Amino acid sequence: MRTVIRFDPAGYIGLYYPVMRVISRERRSPTLHDFPYRGEGRKCYHKWIVNVTPPGREHCLHACLYCYARDAVYSRRREGGMVVYANLASVVERELSRLELCPPVSISNVTDPCQEVPELRQAVLELVEVLVRWGVSFHVITKGDPSFLDAVEGFPGAGRFFLEVTVEGPPEVLRLLSPNAPPYERRLEALAWAASRGLPTVLRLDPFVPHVWRSLYGPGWEEGLRKVLRDARAAGAAHVVSSTGRFTASTRQALAHAVAALSGREASSLLEDYRYDRSATSSGYMLPYTRRLSFHRFARSLCEGLGMTYAVCQELPSGAADTPGLPHCEAYPMPFSRRTGEREFAPIEGCTSNCHLHCRGDPHPPCGKPELARPEPFKPSALRRQRSRVDPGGRQQSIPLRVQALHEHASEEARGGR
Repeated sequence: MRTVIRFDPAGYIGLYYPVMRVISRERRSPTLHDFPYRGEGRKCYHKWIVNVTPPGREHCLHACLYCYARDAVYSRRREGGMVVYANLASVVERELSRLELCPPVSISNVTDPCQEVPELRQAVLELVEVLVRWGVSFHVITKGDPSFLDAVEGFPGAGRFFLEVTVEGPPEVLRLLSPNAPPYERRLEALAWAASRGLPTVLRLDPFVPHVWRSLYGPGWEEGLRKVLRDARAAGAAHVVSSTGRFTASTRQALAHAVAALSGREASSLLEDYRYDRSATSSGYMLPYTRRLSFHRFARSLCEGLGMTYAVCQELPSGAADTPGLPHCEAYPMPFSRRTGEREFAPIEGCTSNCHLHCRGDPHPPCGKPELARPEPFKPSALRRQRSRVDPGGRQQSIPLRVQALHEHASEEARGGR
């Protein structure tokens, strides 16, 4: 049993609680899926999201107050411990073997992939070893220490890579919003680790909750923001992505409860200002558009003054406050990869994976798949390899590898195989 500090979401006080156990579980279902965003407001490029744990409170020690994944409808199951998919690397490798095109991989969006849990880190190491060996692009978003990835031979491989470190504000903000996650200085060290290896680095200032900053710093919040950006720049960050948050009813209430301990006026203002909004790619409690726009334009001016680029995560159109010319909100090109050998992929030149923006109407996009140029999530079948077979009339037919595997399995079953 391990003991960690937890920020109790019921009482909003720091306390210790035991992590009863880490449960190693085999994942049986495929992992290949995209962000669920759809519609013309989508800003995220197509990704293959690979989660190392299920979503839910038990699977991430950071217990961030604003986390969308802890209370989502798909996170309600209780496991009695942290579940880690011990066979994840082999599941992903099997899926890679069936693909002709591979989207850039995003490692563990629902829980932090760099938590200081040996079993989790081992699963991440094995996954990254597969991605490096196959030459596909991937990135990591974390509040933790990613330096254990140095153990992977050839890291980060022939594909593209960037590291994104979430820093929601100065130390006082972190103690309020993500008290169990690594502290401020260690997050800056994570940025410096990547920059020292020549790897692209991103500061994720997300969420920026104005009421939290004002309740802590009053009119001095702007200087606090300048210091965070200066510190990130000094650590090696070259790009900043930010949002003011899109909260569930429960996380909005939790934030207001925490702010109330500092300022009742700001807590009431938070509940009034964050209103339910369906206008973006997904619904939730958000600041009014004009407030978002004002903050992001101010933050962009600070970033560009420090020599960094800036972009807004989802909540504004790219032309409203993003630095012009970025391929997507996370700045660094992350192309699809094309199969070049039996166990090898290579990045596709000219591809940004932001297909619906950069390849719409192009009958011959770099990947050769014009059907991907839509804001809806990709269909895995569009990415799979095709194998030829001869039909009874002697004509060759192309079928996806997965369909071929199902046919072969059915034939084996019919012959009494197991």
